Amino acid sequence: MSEKVSASPSRLLVVGCGNPAAGDDGAGVEIVRRLSELGDCGCDLRVETAPGVGLLDVFSLADVILFVDAVTSCGVPGTLYLASLPSEELEPRALGSISSHGWGLVEALKLAHALGRPVPRLFLLGIEAGTVAQGAPRSAAAEQAIALVVERIPHLKSLFLTNNSIGTRSFGPNDRSFPGNGGFRI
Repeated sequence: MSEKVSASPSRLLVVGCGNPAAGDDGAGVEIVRRLSELGDCGCDLRVETAPGVGLLDVFSLADVILFVDAVTSCGVPGTLYLASLPSEELEPRALGSISSHGWGLVEALKLAHALGRPVPRLFLLGIEAGTVAQGAPRSAAAEQAIALVVERIPHLKSLFLTNNSIGTRSFGPNDRSFPGNGGFRI
C-alpha cells in the first residue's frame, strides 16, 4: 500500500518506507507523517509501506529523491546514515533488506537500469533500528532520531538538492555534526 503524492521536479521528494506497526521499522513513515503535519516543509512527501516493483514508478516523480527507512546493520540504535545511492558500501548490509517483502531499492535500481529507465539522484537516510517486532512500540533512540531529522529537514533538503553525491556517512546518537548543526561538510 502506498500513499500517492505528486512531486515537483524542483523539490526534494521524501519517501518514508517501512511498517508502522513494527517498532522502529516505522521510522521512515513517521518522519513523513510529522513533516506533513508541518504544512509545507518545502518537500514533496510520499509513504511506501510495501515497496516493491512500484518503486520504479517513484523514480519518475522527481529529480531528487530521499528514501527514509529503518536499517539493521548491528549499529547503535538511533544512528543515522546518509548515503548516495547506489552505494556499494551499503548494498550488502543495509539496502538489501530495506523491504521485508524481499524487494527493495537495490532490486528496483537494478531493474530500472536493465530496462533503460532514467534514475534520478537518489539518497538514503537510514535510522538504525533497535526493534522491528510486529506490535512493538518505537524505541526511545528511534524517536530521538526521528525528531532530529524532522527538525533538520531544511538543511537536509538543501544538502540533497545541491549535491550530486554525498558519499556515505554515519552519525551516532547525539552526534552534533549531523547536517544543520554546522559540522557536516561534503
